[in-house]
Amino acid sequence: MQAVTRAGERLVAVGSRGLIVVSRDEGRTWKQAKVPVQSDLVAAYFPSPDTGWAVGHDGVVLRSDDGGDSWVKQLDGRNAADAFLDYYRTRADNGDPAAKQALKQLEQNFRVPGALPYLAVWFKDVEEGYAVGSFGMLIATADGGKTWTPWLDRIDNDQFLNLNCIHGIGDDIFIAGERGQVFKLDRNKGRFRATPTGYAGSFFGIAGNSRTILVFGLRGVAYRSSDRGSTWDAVRMPSEATISAGIARVGDSGFILVNSAGQMLTGDSEAREFVLYEPPEHLRLTGVVTLTQYSALVTAQTGIAVEQLPRTEK
Repeated sequence: MQAVTRAGERLVAVGSRGLIVVSRDEGRTWKQAKVPVQSDLVAAYFPSPDTGWAVGHDGVVLRSDDGGDSWVKQLDGRNAADAFLDYYRTRADNGDPAAKQALKQLEQNFRVPGALPYLAVWFKDVEEGYAVGSFGMLIATADGGKTWTPWLDRIDNDQFLNLNCIHGIGDDIFIAGERGQVFKLDRNKGRFRATPTGYAGSFFGIAGNSRTILVFGLRGVAYRSSDRGSTWDAVRMPSEATISAGIARVGDSGFILVNSAGQMLTGDSEAREFVLYEPPEHLRLTGVVTLTQYSALVTAQTGIAVEQLPRTEK
């Protein structure tokens, strides 16, 4: 399993070979969903209890309207190639330099049709949403995924670095990726602007509450911002294992992170201090959601588990 998310009172987890499972009882039992693809799925998000999206390899984008029980394919790398290339080719032919640059990159990305994955998806509501992926892939929809538009020219990512995660926090939307890059959506300009962090490695996740935004990733590195992403500070972390996923706990009560060493890290509400917790089984953890104040559900390469959290965190 690669990720888990909430869909109202349900939990939805996604994984290898198109596997999606749904729980209605906080992770005690699971039912396999009907999925039209066998591509590896790596992320999912539900902006409402019924409607959500899952993304993954082969450029796959799936939509569910029944809380994750069944899914339809909206997009894959093969059917997107012609539409996205035509979108930029028309603008490039009219002399748009940004479109020419995006077209050149897309021609590289689609050299092997359907090969590149989307790595994260996030929706503001059931209409407006985004997906990000390898080699600068960024797509957006304003009609619930009926149509998708490439946004490679609407982000300060001229090198087309991998975009590993996207998440909305308050009124802001952030993307993070390679070389310490974090981007924030400027709604007035319709463009994701770079917000330098000072880090040179890769970020794999974003979490935030009303006070703090946290980005994290390679070698256990994490950076925090208390001014909506304008400036960033490094956080001292108790492990150097790569952080694969994380969430802000309900009610601004702190953060929970999981890493490649099978460890969990719990932090305070301002993400200044983190405490390391090692569950009994050392799994490569890939996702996490909160269940109660002192328990969380995690996904791993070996499946799904409920973990009790230590009661010593601040």
